[in-house]
Amino acid sequence: MNTDTTNRLRRVTPLIDKWLDYQAYIKEIPGLAAGISVGDEIILRKGYGVADLATGIPVTPATRFRIASHSKVFTATAIMQLVAQDLLRLDDRVADHLPWFRAESDANLEHITIRQLLTHSSGLLRDGDTGHWRNDRFPDLQEIVRQVASGPSVYATNEHLKYSNFAYTVAGQIIEAVTGTSYEEHVAAAILDPLGLEATTPDLPEDLSDHATGYGKRFPGLSRVAFDHVPARVMNAATGFSSTVDDLLRWYRAHLFGNDLLLNDWSKREMQRLQFEGRTFRWGIGFEQRRVGDLTFVGHGGGYPGFITYSGMNQEHQLCVVVLTNAIDGPASILFDGVVKLLTRALDNDFEGTVGEEFDPFAGFYADRWRVQLVDRIGGTVVGLNADSLDPTETLEIHEPAGDLRFSAPTTLATGSPGEEFWFEKVDGVPRLVYPGGYTERFEFQR
Repeated sequence: MNTDTTNRLRRVTPLIDKWLDYQAYIKEIPGLAAGISVGDEIILRKGYGVADLATGIPVTPATRFRIASHSKVFTATAIMQLVAQDLLRLDDRVADHLPWFRAESDANLEHITIRQLLTHSSGLLRDGDTGHWRNDRFPDLQEIVRQVASGPSVYATNEHLKYSNFAYTVAGQIIEAVTGTSYEEHVAAAILDPLGLEATTPDLPEDLSDHATGYGKRFPGLSRVAFDHVPARVMNAATGFSSTVDDLLRWYRAHLFGNDLLLNDWSKREMQRLQFEGRTFRWGIGFEQRRVGDLTFVGHGGGYPGFITYSGMNQEHQLCVVVLTNAIDGPASILFDGVVKLLTRALDNDFEGTVGEEFDPFAGFYADRWRVQLVDRIGGTVVGLNADSLDPTETLEIHEPAGDLRFSAPTTLATGSPGEEFWFEKVDGVPRLVYPGGYTERFEFQR
């Protein structure tokens, strides 16, 4: 990886760190973990808040979260490994490997291929009739077979992009049929152990001491409800996994081109290229394609009772980003986008300047009745942004030096006092941001 690119990305991480910290605080997210790597180098790994509200145990990059539908990319990778070993083909019919995958009432089933399962183009129903997302009673294999026999297709194959946990549950059963071992044992032997993903499990780990507790929605005046840890059973291949920031960064690095840790580059390109497209989503094999500003990422999100997560990688810059939360309303994908947008500004080399370390004691948050402003030094520039914004680049301004700790606002925001000077000073050791009409003291928030 280009050292200059890595350094440009690294220097924006203190601002990302502060913004994520404040976002977790202002949105009362119990716990948040985030990580960023460039090539083989980790440039941010951090935990915010707590893994459990009752005990106050802090979140760290080693805290386990339920990553739910990230499981699908592990399952798709295991399938691609079997393809590379000539044990199956992507365009094999599912029924050729699972004789029970047929129903007289549903002629569509006999045409469904493994590729269609993995690209959400099979037409299968999403989750079936067991109500597990509401009653926490996930199905066993017999219940899946029962539903197949009753005809589970909603659409014909390749008619619509239709996200399906049911399809990936079936894919897990294909892995079992081909390998002659359980899905969990095979994934551990073929993926987790070779990569050293010691904190990643296809279902709940036996020891939950380092696993975050999942929490329900935040309602006005009420405390968040803690959810019990619930096994996904036969649906592990679709939604069962738990993992950490550290393990997921290592996992994504194995999917960068140029290594054969899990797959050759041909298999990786096949997984990551566009396979099927709907009106609002684009899917490869396992991977979702996501455009954030000028960058294309492949990755996945996850939602499990008490957990919302999102992660992805960009091949062009070998950039991997992971955001994990332990709240059912945790805005993981929005925070992911915000992190990527700040990284993009660094890639664009927007932060060249002459301001030095003398400014650093004044970096931080400044709050008044209108907003909380985050001010920081990136490289040789001083920047400010509205810390409350879910898009940190929407209000980001690069302040123009005008003397010793004095700056003027740029013309990028017409409503932000462009051209007018402000400065920083300390009174009794407390930093102030001073305007011609007054001042704001630095704001230190407490959880």
